[in-house]
Amino acid sequence: MKQNDDLFNLKRCCAKYLALAPIFECLNVNNIPYANIKGETLSLYAFDQYGQRSYGDIDILVSRKNLHVLEAVLAQNGYISPSVTREEKVMMISASHQTAAWYKITNQKFKSVIDVNFDIFWGEHMGRHIDIDQFLSDTIEMKIYGVKVRVLSPLKAMIQLILHHYKEMNSIYHIAEHDCIKESMFRDVYYLWKNNSDAISLEKLYELSLEYEIIPYVFYILYFTNKIFDDQKLSRYVEAFHTQDGFDLLDYYGLAVRERKLWKVDFQTRLKTNKMYDLIKADLTEDDLIKLERNRKIFG
Repeated sequence: MKQNDDLFNLKRCCAKYLALAPIFECLNVNNIPYANIKGETLSLYAFDQYGQRSYGDIDILVSRKNLHVLEAVLAQNGYISPSVTREEKVMMISASHQTAAWYKITNQKFKSVIDVNFDIFWGEHMGRHIDIDQFLSDTIEMKIYGVKVRVLSPLKAMIQLILHHYKEMNSIYHIAEHDCIKESMFRDVYYLWKNNSDAISLEKLYELSLEYEIIPYVFYILYFTNKIFDDQKLSRYVEAFHTQDGFDLLDYYGLAVRERKLWKVDFQTRLKTNKMYDLIKADLTEDDLIKLERNRKIFG
């Protein structure tokens, strides 16, 4: 049964990338800086195999200045985006890291969905933001199911993954709607690091994290990853990245300082539950609920 499931997932993943071949070709030919993030890119980096991760959408990262270029390419290839009001569009651009998803029903009768990302931080982030054009300046060509795509280097893929997982673990919307704290997310981090240890050396990861001012977030994700995998070599990373600011984040959730709340349950309970909303609903304020409903309306 598992073999059949694996084969089905592999075929599904392949179909997703083949459907997007014209999009990637157009971006490549016109030298538009972009990267396919997560998805099969991460599967190949972390596990050296296709289809080792479960994912729904294909994620593309571009800078804000090239957002309209990517959206034009998508529209020209038959992709559509849900109608949003001007206010909702402004909110997505100013208070999020992505637009509403673009989608198309393919000739194979499945829904091809693209998440357009223009930042690797969350909208609530008040610190330094990373220049996405600079972040995309050293992308690598990778063939995925025969489709040429641009991807991040393993080191920058780790940076992007860490920030993505921190956002997922702390966003009230993701906690409430997606039961997002799962062992698979730490598996991705662990094997991306373990199977690219030269490219993601302690020195290289620390230097880039210091430049991007993300030391506490890296500590947070590596700490919880090592709680699961208990790897002596990874422990060196955890110790090196330890700061009081990072340590103070461990028992709290909430992306904005004003919405941050203490977890009432331990990490193992968070990891095992499939009803995360039940763990936090009693602590949500009226402002939290308004924000939650707004995100549901825009992002589903």
